[in-house]
Amino acid sequence: MPLSEHEQKLLDQIEQALYAEDPKFAASVRSARTRSRTRRSVLACVFGVLVGMALVLVGLVAQIIALSVVGFVFVVLACGYAVQALRDHRSSATGAGSAGPRPTKQAGLRTRMEDRLRRRFDEG
Repeated sequence: MPLSEHEQKLLDQIEQALYAEDPKFAASVRSARTRSRTRRSVLACVFGVLVGMALVLVGLVAQIIALSVVGFVFVVLACGYAVQALRDHRSSATGAGSAGPRPTKQAGLRTRMEDRLRRRFDEG
């Protein structure tokens, strides 16, 4: 049974108060939630690929082209779902949940190189 609009607002207020009061705990709960969601996504993808491959093999052995096509579609959909799940996982790890987007190693290297170049031109 879904929550009413009033109950949802109260739950959101409680959640925001928890995040404001204890951000460390909130971050640990959020990361645990994403890890379990990622595990489920990986298991679903592996299961989809295995079922798809089995359907392709059975279709090839039984010479039923439609079954092989359905199996191939299963494999493609499972791989697409895996890519989407990885994108969601990466965006939640570096996106809205944290204080700000973390710079990548390349951006950090670029920034350091620019700073060194500026210092050289300022000195000389």
